[in-house]
Order: sequence, then C-alpha cells, then structure tokens
Amino acid sequence: MDRIDNKANYRSRSLVSGYDAQRRIGEDDYVNSVEVGYFVAQVRRLVGPTGSIIDMGAGTGKLSLAFAELGYSVTAFDQSEAMLERLDAKARERGLSITCRLGDIVADAPQGPVEPSYDVAVSSRVLMHVADPDAMIGHMAALSRRGIVLDAPRRASPNRLLVGWRALTGGEVYRCFDDRILSKIIENKHLQVVNSTPLFVIPIAIHLKFLDKSAGDFLENHLRILKFMSSTIFMSAKKLL
Repeated sequence: MDRIDNKANYRSRSLVSGYDAQRRIGEDDYVNSVEVGYFVAQVRRLVGPTGSIIDMGAGTGKLSLAFAELGYSVTAFDQSEAMLERLDAKARERGLSITCRLGDIVADAPQGPVEPSYDVAVSSRVLMHVADPDAMIGHMAALSRRGIVLDAPRRASPNRLLVGWRALTGGEVYRCFDDRILSKIIENKHLQVVNSTPLFVIPIAIHLKFLDKSAGDFLENHLRILKFMSSTIFMSAKKLL
C-alpha cells in the first residue's frame, strides 16, 4: 500500500483556527449533514439509542459533538492536542461532556488482545491520511464491543484525479481505496460489514467550496444515476462474537 502519512499536517496549532471554516463544520452544510446522518444511523443500528462511542481522529468534534448531543457517552481520540482543546471548548459552550484522549491512532494500536472499552468506534475522513490503514482498523476493532463505522475515498471515483493533481502541484495527497479490498481488511478484523454505501457523486471538495446545502442536495438527488462514480464509501461493520 502507498506510503502516505499526513498526521504531521494536523498537529499544527495554526491549522486549528481555520479548520472548521475550511470544512464548513458547524454550518448548515450538506456534506456534514449527510456524513453525520450516516454515522448516527449506523451507530443506532449497531448499539441502539444509547451507548459509548470513541471517535478516532476526532479533530474539532464534528462527530463527537453530534453524538454527545444525542446522549451518547463520547470519548474523542486525536493525536493533536490543539484539535482536542478546540473540541473541548466547543463542548463546554454547548454544555456537553466529552472525554478527550490524546494518542496516535496507528502507533497506539494494541499488539495483542485487549478488553474492548467502548460499544462502537467511529472515524470520519481519517483512514485516508494514516500510514497504516490496516493497523487503524485493527485499533478501532480492538476498542469496540459492537462494531465500527468509517468512511474512505474510493478508487473508482474522481478522487484519484484530484490526488494526482495534488501530487503534481505539491498539495496534500491522500490514499484512495478499492471497495472490495477495504471490506476485506475490515472482515479480517473479525467484523462483518453490515452496510456499504457510496455517497457524494459530486466530490466533497466541490461541495465545500462552491455549493450550499440546497444546491448540493438538488444536484446529488438528480445525479444518482452516476452513483457508481461516488467519491466516498461509507461502511459499518458489526463485531463477530
């Protein structure tokens, strides 16, 4: 697998100040509403309306805050102290309690069997950036009692062109995944994929830069015939007992 490791890019304190704005987190945004909606639906499928969640690579809290607001017990795990500080501040502003845990999603993966500490492990837009996706998925599986939910850019999409362009122009590159290979990695961790849904016919970057919620919703609904080109695959998997 390609050697890609972007973790250093997300440790910078200077990044945090503009992180939410660049990703339109907290706004009435189509991408975030679809992403959060998928994760919430799949967590409810795995564990029901209550339970404990660990958000792996939580960033400034897109998923952590959403689950805390729904009453789940949430632990936000990230390798950036600055990101977790921002997440904690946002949680306090909303009167929410979220446990923040500093650590490396790959380096801290257990090397042997451990007792799971959470019902479900979730991760949004992280797998694409880590040095060892297999280890990350193994870490998520080891920590969860019921299952995992994650997403990843698809090889069979315009993402590969974007990554190629970034490689030529010096931008941040990330890893794209074959749907079947990703499913196999997950299944090798004693998990069974229960949902695999391709989303975002229009690349996420275009949604965030040019489209508002109503325009994004309109275009996605009218371009469903092109779903085979969807830029991102979302998957949930249950733990095999």
